[in-house]
Amino acid sequence: MKKIDMRKAGKTFVTGCLMLFIALSSLSVLKAQESTTGLSSEEARELWEQRQFEVEDLYMQGELEEALKLATEASGLSGKAFGPADPNTFNSRLTEALLMGDLGMLEEANKLYEELLKQAQDTEPAQSELVLLVLDAYAGFLSMIDPQMAETVFEEAYQISRSSLGMDDPQTMLRLQALGLNHQDQGRFNQAEETLSEAANGLAQILGEQDPDALAASALLGALYLSRGKLKPAQQTFEKTLSGQEQILGGQAIETLETKENLAETYRQQGEYEKAEPLFLEVQQTATSELGEEDPLTIQSISHLAQLYEDTGRLEEALEHHRKVYELELALLGESHPNTAGDLNNMASVYRRLGEYEKAEKHFRDAMRQMIAALGEESPQSVSVMNNLALLLENQGLYDEAEPLFKKSHAISEQIQGSKHPTTLALLNNLAFLYESQGDFHRSELNYQKVIELNKEVYGREHPNTIASINNLAYLYLRDDKPEKAEPRFTLAYELWRKKFGERHQNTLKALNNLGRVHKNLGNLDTSEKYLTQALEGRIAVFGKKHADTLRSMNDLGELLLVQEKSEEALELFEETLELEYEVLGKNHPYTFETLNNLAQLKEDLGLLEEALEIRKAGFEQRNTFFDRVLWVAGDNTRQSYIRLHKPEQDAYIQLLINLDDERTAENLFNISLKRKGLLLKITSETQQVVKMSGSPKLKKITENLTEARKNLASLTLAGPNDENRDQFGEMVFNLEENINALQWELGASSQVYRQTLAQAKPEQVLGALGDRALVDFLAYRDQEDVLKVLAIIGYGGEWYVVDYGELEYIQAIISELREIIQDEGAEDEDIKSVAFELWEPLWSPLMEYISDAESIFISPDSVLNILPFDVLVDDSESYLIENYDLRIISSARDLAVNLVEPVSGEMLILAGPDYDSKKLLESPQAREVTRKRSRSVAQGARMGSGLRGLNFDPLPGAEKEGEVIKEVSDEKERTTTIFTQHSAEEQQLRRISSPPEVLHIATHGFFLKEDERLSKRIQGLARGGGNRLPPPADNPLLRAGLAFTGLNANAPLLGEIDTDNDGVLTAMEVLNLDLAGTQLVVLSACETGLGEIHEGEGVYGLRRSFQEAGVGNVVNSFWEVSDAGTQLLMTKFYAKFLGGMPAREAMREARLEMLETLEWSAPYYWSAFVLVGRNS
Repeated sequence: MKKIDMRKAGKTFVTGCLMLFIALSSLSVLKAQESTTGLSSEEARELWEQRQFEVEDLYMQGELEEALKLATEASGLSGKAFGPADPNTFNSRLTEALLMGDLGMLEEANKLYEELLKQAQDTEPAQSELVLLVLDAYAGFLSMIDPQMAETVFEEAYQISRSSLGMDDPQTMLRLQALGLNHQDQGRFNQAEETLSEAANGLAQILGEQDPDALAASALLGALYLSRGKLKPAQQTFEKTLSGQEQILGGQAIETLETKENLAETYRQQGEYEKAEPLFLEVQQTATSELGEEDPLTIQSISHLAQLYEDTGRLEEALEHHRKVYELELALLGESHPNTAGDLNNMASVYRRLGEYEKAEKHFRDAMRQMIAALGEESPQSVSVMNNLALLLENQGLYDEAEPLFKKSHAISEQIQGSKHPTTLALLNNLAFLYESQGDFHRSELNYQKVIELNKEVYGREHPNTIASINNLAYLYLRDDKPEKAEPRFTLAYELWRKKFGERHQNTLKALNNLGRVHKNLGNLDTSEKYLTQALEGRIAVFGKKHADTLRSMNDLGELLLVQEKSEEALELFEETLELEYEVLGKNHPYTFETLNNLAQLKEDLGLLEEALEIRKAGFEQRNTFFDRVLWVAGDNTRQSYIRLHKPEQDAYIQLLINLDDERTAENLFNISLKRKGLLLKITSETQQVVKMSGSPKLKKITENLTEARKNLASLTLAGPNDENRDQFGEMVFNLEENINALQWELGASSQVYRQTLAQAKPEQVLGALGDRALVDFLAYRDQEDVLKVLAIIGYGGEWYVVDYGELEYIQAIISELREIIQDEGAEDEDIKSVAFELWEPLWSPLMEYISDAESIFISPDSVLNILPFDVLVDDSESYLIENYDLRIISSARDLAVNLVEPVSGEMLILAGPDYDSKKLLESPQAREVTRKRSRSVAQGARMGSGLRGLNFDPLPGAEKEGEVIKEVSDEKERTTTIFTQHSAEEQQLRRISSPPEVLHIATHGFFLKEDERLSKRIQGLARGGGNRLPPPADNPLLRAGLAFTGLNANAPLLGEIDTDNDGVLTAMEVLNLDLAGTQLVVLSACETGLGEIHEGEGVYGLRRSFQEAGVGNVVNSFWEVSDAGTQLLMTKFYAKFLGGMPAREAMREARLEMLETLEWSAPYYWSAFVLVGRNS
């Protein structure tokens, strides 16, 4: 015999039975027909009533199958005694249907409900009470299966009741209430609130505020407020309802206890713990006595009391109560029930706060799996568990796992619960915390400020959540070296927490420790020592030493001891802290890295360089593991933030190696360059290659979405704000950038599956690949005073060497002077050579000790050296370097050992000499509509005449001739070549290619625009004027570098408003979307295509980088505005050799040497403007 849990089923059945019997009592008594059972009508009625009560009794005992047998018997008895249309018969058959539903016989139950409804509608008026009776029961059944299906039945019942009974009948209001609860079940909370509020007000007016049904309706409305995080309305509603229920129903009635429990929970969520705790205890005691320990209300009161203990720092008590609830619900409901999953989540939260991360993670993951299986991802409960797991992962420094969970759960919560719901606010705070951990302080600050204002609005100034967000913002300011902003916020948080929780609460100790840190930074060392010591003592007393909070305090006190010049005490404390962190937190936790770096620096200061080296080396390898884990699953913005945040750690390691200056220095420095230099370019290029190698439809789809998002960002940025979007412009750009970042993260995360095929370079592989050639690998770094310096690692003859140049400022100044004089048409050769020699002496001369007999030299530049034409340097024999050396520029030394791009072979594609004045696109319907709208606009100030919209280029007849000559040479060599010139040299030709060409030659105007500060500020002002606090549009260098194509001059004023795929300008960002994976050579025969924004360790962000990221092996680009005729000559010579079979590098060098030897073209301005940058060719 099947038994079920009484706590769930009993309430459903009682409600159903009451509904049925109440409805019967209001029906006119029908005269019983003569019984066909041999019983008199009175005897038959008595026997039927007896069966009905027996059915209810069996139901309450959980004997559902027996109850169904008796209900079926009662139905047959009633049908024979009173007839099939009699209300008693309907009641029995509805009871049958109800029992079928509870037994899982859904099809049978549904069929019976439909049959009864049709019978009632056929035998009674459409608006009869019997029809309403069936509709009520049927709606209740459907709501347990699918609330959306049930809605039409609830709505029909309400409309019939409204028209037949009127709005002043309580039954109508109860049906309106049922409809509101249905809206709530479907997640339509605004509609539910409106409906339940109307029903509660209606019942209060009809029955009086103290009527039990009116009080019950008020309690339901309060419960909705509470579930939505509307705590103030919830409190007011519950307080008023509880007062009425205590007077009318008494303090022990279940309805009274439920309201009291909800009021206590409302107090708890508002941080009014002194009010909440006694109410929870009262409910728990009374419910246990009256209803039993296994009753849902008893269990709920224990669970909420556990959360209160957790809130107030009584963690052991909290864990004990959560465990008790879990054991009760596991026995009653089973492992797969969402309540049981919620209990696991609650225990995990306490384990997290106790520092028992392993137990916490297991419980969180089990809880999330069970909750999603039970309720799906898009449920408030699943969102809460996701958030908690993400927070734990973030605490452990596992940002790659935490970030997607935070973002997903925040998006879901905002969608289903609203931006002001407690869970949404908690997630927004946690996202800010994550951005802070990633080094994106600006975005973190914006989120913290937003969540503080929302917390104040929802909870009030002194609520724990508000205090926590204030503390978090203060901590951000502390990390961002703004102690004057941090101190007042920490002080406020400490005073409020101490008042609310006491001296030994976890949050109070956190604020106290933070106060100690900020006073250290402010120079108040005595105050700092007092606070830090008190915080450490408190944390040891509460948590012991093996807890993250205690380890945080130990490290902070160690840092203070350093400032106080108590080195021996600091050393002892750091060593103890690091040992505990390895044990408790693991190698990749942020606290571990921080202590590791502090200990290394201290040992350096004490002269213990060997020990310091071992620590720095271990930290470097640990950080590589960390980067390999997180950078692949991050977007470009986040990747740059990570690199920037941890660059000082790398620089300290470099400085130590330089100070050691022994046989290990050069190779270790090269290992740093090999692992870190150009790391972001490496990841994006590998990601593109993985997409190609895997053939994954999923990766292809993500790539398509990323392409579309980049296109939209380019379009919006080019167009600028207009009348329609002026107030939202900043937010629109910000959201697009966020979307791109998210897609890049998704692409990287998905690509990890296929990464095993990607090789990793090692120093010995690079040396082996060099053969008799040399490598000069420049590496920029900063010292402790943030002064930019540079060194060079030389690999030659199987050995490593190093040259430390010191400060880069002097070399940078000469580079600027050399570039300027080369471009001066009036400069004499002797003047150019003089400056070139002046640069050779400090930059190249120190290298000659190691590579003087090398003929071929690979150069990997860094920082400003990326825009230096090395071939122009003049040695002490007054020769240009190009005359004596084959200099090969590469992006990274990794390219010498690993070549991931599988080169393609085949077609050559040429675009040359576009017709910039073509008005073809302006004749399109889209362009005409834009022009019409623009002519009516009077507010174009921020959108016209600056940036890309101000571009205008003269014709380049030499470029067209250049393309035609190259085509002729190619034809002579029987190479398949396609050329587009004049009108046909459109941007869209690059998007139409069906497969990557082997060689792509583009002869046109190129540009790199400096940041337009006026426009940037104006757009910021427009954004602020709109009242939003999002950052202004990022000044993306990939949107300021580009190539000009057909129609640009005509289209420029409309850029961004017309089709960006063929508007005449190809930005570096748009290049990322081209299919060029495996293209062996791209020649950018245009001005300034090698320029861009220089990023230390990452090269130049501009056209060259974009073509490399798109999968191109080698790129020829220019350093300045080039001569049309000179460029045509250089390219003609180059292609004659290259297409004749000479390697591209050799062909370019030979072509330049020939120009150097020709008097007319011997000036470096002509032959040194172009440089080939590539891999190992």
